Amino acid sequence: MKTAVIMSAYKNDKLEYLKECLESLYNQTFKEFDILVQCDGVLPTELESYLDKEFENQRIKYLNKRDENKGLAFSLNELVEVGLDLGYEYFIRMDADDICVTDRIKKQIELMERNQDIDICGGLIEEFNMDSGEKQIVKYPEKSDEILKGMQKRNSVAHVTTCMRKSFFEKVGLYDSSKMNEDFDLWIRGFEKGCKFYNIQEVLVKVRTNNAFFKRRKNIKRAKEVMQLKLKATRLFGFGVIGYIYAIGHFILFMLPGEVKKIIYKFMRK
Repeated sequence: MKTAVIMSAYKNDKLEYLKECLESLYNQTFKEFDILVQCDGVLPTELESYLDKEFENQRIKYLNKRDENKGLAFSLNELVEVGLDLGYEYFIRMDADDICVTDRIKKQIELMERNQDIDICGGLIEEFNMDSGEKQIVKYPEKSDEILKGMQKRNSVAHVTTCMRKSFFEKVGLYDSSKMNEDFDLWIRGFEKGCKFYNIQEVLVKVRTNNAFFKRRKNIKRAKEVMQLKLKATRLFGFGVIGYIYAIGHFILFMLPGEVKKIIYKFMRK
């Protein structure tokens, strides 16, 4: 089976983190995959030079560049389209500053091969705070019906952990690049099209956070979009009154001070 890891790089990525990210891919126990990278805008010289070197050394299979920053969803769509044209069966998501556990891809591909009805597979994440050293395992529901039910409360699939069949994109289409919450929108459309989801109940990716993480999330446009997506999901999937409560409550949560938000998020994501 042809497998592609798709990731975007942009100007704010740190070289140290990018190296750790790629090393975690190079060290996977499962070796039969290619890395496809889209540079989302002009990169600092050190980042561009490093990626060029990895491409020249054939550790990165595909490296594309453009001067304009068009966002994550647009970049992922470019990579998915390239991957589909090249005949890849599986698409593994990865962010340029996160770290895969060594058997992540092996576990996902084996599960997908055993369960041909599963369209998309995710897993748990371990968040580690670069400032405080604090770690937290973020859990997600396991089975498709549980994941759908969990959507009324929060995004119940960690985007960075996902492995998607090519048939998922054939059923659902690509990311909506007009959305700030492109993953949540894609999951809603996936369930609408009858796709089957699954979350492995093990940590697959280690995700960096810092003390500014919750302050950055105070974004009215993003909060409004999440609320609208939750309201859409509530109407589509019959979540009822509780779905409307969570949709409005999530909007209010986005507007709270960072420290208050941190406490609530920590409780909600256990």
